[in-house]
Amino acid sequence: MRFSPKLKKFIRTGLIWQARLLYYPYLIRFFLFSKDKPPRLHVGCGKNYFNGWINADIDPCAELIVFLEKKLPFPNDSLERIYSEHVLEHLPYETGVFFLKEAHRTLKPGGIIRIAMPDLDDLIDGYQKDWRRFDWVNWKEFAFIKTKAEMINIAFRWWRHQHLYNREELTRALTDAGFSKFDFVEHSKSRHSDLKSLETRLDSQLIVEAVKT
Repeated sequence: MRFSPKLKKFIRTGLIWQARLLYYPYLIRFFLFSKDKPPRLHVGCGKNYFNGWINADIDPCAELIVFLEKKLPFPNDSLERIYSEHVLEHLPYETGVFFLKEAHRTLKPGGIIRIAMPDLDDLIDGYQKDWRRFDWVNWKEFAFIKTKAEMINIAFRWWRHQHLYNREELTRALTDAGFSKFDFVEHSKSRHSDLKSLETRLDSQLIVEAVKT
């Protein structure tokens, strides 16, 4: 069943307000009752829960509610891993950099944040050459798309996208946040066994691992 955009927005707004009301109760519950918390944070988990990770989102169904315009509720140098997929592009650039600064603060020296998202350069390449090659374009709910202009407008404007990245822009954001060591990697690939095969979306084509030095 396809919900209208207005109904989707209404449902989303309701969930966000519910999450705001539950933010501090969830925070208290988490730190009182989540003993032996793994030092790995999965930000924007949605329905994709990772075993051995703290699964966080703005959804009341998550283990921990986080708002990325707020400080992460962890001490300095306390996390070994942070992972996010299809999160940063939903934030204004300044909020994204704030989150990355918080990631830098809370990671231990040698800790890694892995970020996966759509690639703006790949999107433009597909627009110019073969726009139907994108996985999501062929989903049943997007069968209505008729032209490449319609496709790229949806890619930019739907799903509350606010700032799309390519390698250059993600490098700028990471540098602004204090990271100086990072590598762009392939989908599901990593030199670190616990960071392999984390991606759940085929259109996560821009992936980076940044290390706190």
